[in-house]
Amino acid sequence: MVNYPPYVDAYGKIKELLGKIKEAAVPSKVTNDFLYTKLGLKSTSFRAMIPLLKRMGFINEAQVPTQIYRDYREDVKSKLIMAKQVREAYKMIYEANEYAHNLKKDEIISKLSTLLGTYKDDKTLPKVASTFLEFCKLSDFEGKEVVVESFEDEDESEVKISKDIPVGSSQKIGISYTINLNLPATTDGAVFDAIFKSLKEHLLK
Repeated sequence: MVNYPPYVDAYGKIKELLGKIKEAAVPSKVTNDFLYTKLGLKSTSFRAMIPLLKRMGFINEAQVPTQIYRDYREDVKSKLIMAKQVREAYKMIYEANEYAHNLKKDEIISKLSTLLGTYKDDKTLPKVASTFLEFCKLSDFEGKEVVVESFEDEDESEVKISKDIPVGSSQKIGISYTINLNLPATTDGAVFDAIFKSLKEHLLK
């Protein structure tokens, strides 16, 4: 039996699913009922997304959201987190080509055929390749992780940001800088969402 990397038939709906996950509150479990009633995803094709979320590390075997699921809901982190999960879930492809996310669909299919030992006309391979590429569209493989360090005795957080800046055609200059934020004493999550959204728009591009 061929051990295919993660895939679904309805790969074109992945973006919609993940967009809805960002909007809705984190559930105790991700079930078909949650997809239908809370996310408004009424098509039966979304049911196959639950096993896919497991394989991508977003929920555990009991269908309980993981920290990855929670962190992905933050716009400032989502693309970086997805890139990390893609590299892990499709490790086989990345071991063969560390820049697999830059390959075209037919190149991925050919690579998978070789790695899995299947015929090139295997009907599942295009679904695997398309699922992989959909996740890649939602990823940032060039950026660096944004780390927020909180200090117990101070209302101040230190945000460390590192990003590669392209120079010419082949060189990059690594630039890192530190920003100290005086965060307000509030439990309103919307305030923090606005702060990090502004950081993303003005500093992370």
